Amino acid sequence: MKNVAIRRWAVGAAGMVLGLGVVGCGVEKGGSSAADHAPGAEIAARTASAATPTPKSPTQRPLTQDQLEQTVVDERDLPGLNVTKLGSGTDGFGDGTVSALHEEATRPVSCAPVSAAVSGGASRHAPIGSVTRMAQSKDGTSTFHLVSYRAADAVRVMDELRSALATCTTYTVKWPTDTTFEDLQPTGDPHRGDEGVSFRLDLVSSSPGDDDPVRLLQSFQVIRSGSTVAVFSAFDTEAHRIEEVPAALVKAQMKVLGTGGHRS
Repeated sequence: MKNVAIRRWAVGAAGMVLGLGVVGCGVEKGGSSAADHAPGAEIAARTASAATPTPKSPTQRPLTQDQLEQTVVDERDLPGLNVTKLGSGTDGFGDGTVSALHEEATRPVSCAPVSAAVSGGASRHAPIGSVTRMAQSKDGTSTFHLVSYRAADAVRVMDELRSALATCTTYTVKWPTDTTFEDLQPTGDPHRGDEGVSFRLDLVSSSPGDDDPVRLLQSFQVIRSGSTVAVFSAFDTEAHRIEEVPAALVKAQMKVLGTGGHRS
């Protein structure tokens, strides 16, 4: 039991790290994506487009790093909310450190957009700025990332994620160690912002020769507001059950993004 408890804590820590962004993985902007050429990707993209209303394109300028930090939800927006910074920017994650993700780190490559979302919104498109936070309230605990992109890139991030969710069920990430994600299931449209998707998956961790892997069930909501992509995630380390992202947190954060941030 002790070993299982220790491993469960380690899986929770791994899930947190994987959700805090990827650093030093920059790719040349404008490079082609292997996911674009994966079998079935084109069909999936057409299918997803046919089933999803055409979202509004961003019309405002992308938020700078300073502006993005002014849009983080706080007690003014949701009484009783406690928001904490994660990382200082020198520990591998934190404000402004999220970088474009190497697709080759994910197998199969067609799942790379999902892997990017799980890693804190760092897609193959280079971000302009980002923030990472943990939010605690009476409704639960969640981590969230706000990532500012160039307008066209923000739309592409969502298009590529939606297409990947249509075909991806299991994938492995080779950073920082081989980690498997299984039983990936889309869970619908959050109906917030300009467009959004939600999904759940299992992060699976096992030691060599271990026949009893520990599973961490995670839920995600990825929502675009203008040229900012918000990624919310929640997980439960105590039992294999779904932990939903607090709805009040999502509503409050997307409202702040929609109004352009706090004025004072």
